[in-house]
Amino acid sequence: MYADVIFVENLIINYIILYLTKRFSRSNTNNVKLIFSSALGALYVVLIFFSLPNIIYSLTFKIIISILMIAIAFGFNRFYEFVKILSIFYLISFIIGGTAFALIYVVNIDIRQIIIAALLLAILLTYIGWGYVSKKNIESNILHALHIDIDNVGKDIKAILDTGNTLHDPISDYPVVIVEYDAIRELLPEKFKNVFDSFKNESIFEITKAIDDDKWIKRLRLVPFNSIGNDSGILIGFIPDNLVIDGYRKSQKNVIVGIYFKKLNATSDYEALIGSELLN
Repeated sequence: MYADVIFVENLIINYIILYLTKRFSRSNTNNVKLIFSSALGALYVVLIFFSLPNIIYSLTFKIIISILMIAIAFGFNRFYEFVKILSIFYLISFIIGGTAFALIYVVNIDIRQIIIAALLLAILLTYIGWGYVSKKNIESNILHALHIDIDNVGKDIKAILDTGNTLHDPISDYPVVIVEYDAIRELLPEKFKNVFDSFKNESIFEITKAIDDDKWIKRLRLVPFNSIGNDSGILIGFIPDNLVIDGYRKSQKNVIVGIYFKKLNATSDYEALIGSELLN
C-alpha cells in the first residue's frame, strides 16, 4: 500500500472511533478537532512503516499518541472526565479491532473489506451494547427499592425518583413518600383497610372513627397538597418505624408514607414516588 492510502484509511477509521467516543461520552467538541486528532493517529501509523528508533514502536509511545489524540479532540478540563473519555476511546477501539480479527478467521475476503465490515459491525454492536448499559444506568439512578417497616412487619416496594416530589408535612416538615394503597395495604390495621376499601378518597372523614390505637393516632398524618388537575387536596399518611432505600442507604425514620388510592404507573414498574431529598 502507498503511504497516502494508508493515511486516508486510518484517518477515516480514527475519525469514526473518535466520533463514536464523542457520542457515547456526550462530550462537546467539533469536527475540526476530531479531524486533527484523527490525522495525528493516521500519521503515526504511516511512520511505523519507516525505519525509526525502536521507542516509536513501543507500547508506551502508542499510549502517549492515544492520549494526545484525546487531548486534541476533547481537551483536558478535568482529570476524571478525561480518563472517562480515554477509556471509552480504548473500549471502542478494542471492539472494532476484535471484530476485525474475528472476521479474519470467519471469512476469506480482502483486508479492506474486513476493515469496513468490522467498522459497521462494531458500530452496531457498540450502539446496542451502550444502549443496554445506558438503560441500566438510568434505571439504577431513578429506580429504587424501598423497604418499609411498621409494627415488626416489612414490605418491599418499587419506587421511582420524582424530582418534582417536594411534598412535606407542614407540621413536622418530614418529607413525604407517595405509595400506592395496594402496595402498602398489608401494613395497615384491619379497621383502616376496611375503611379505605369502602370509602377510598373519602376515607379522611371516616378514618378518625376507626382509630382506637394510640400508636396509630401518633402515626397518622393529614398532608395538604396541590397537583395538576386538583387545586388542593389532603393526603392520608403515616409515620413508619423505619424506611430503607436500596438496602444500604441510611434508614429514614423522620419520613411520612402518603397513601395514594390510584395507580402511579399503568405497567406497575413502580409503586411509589420518592423525592431527591431522601437520596442525599
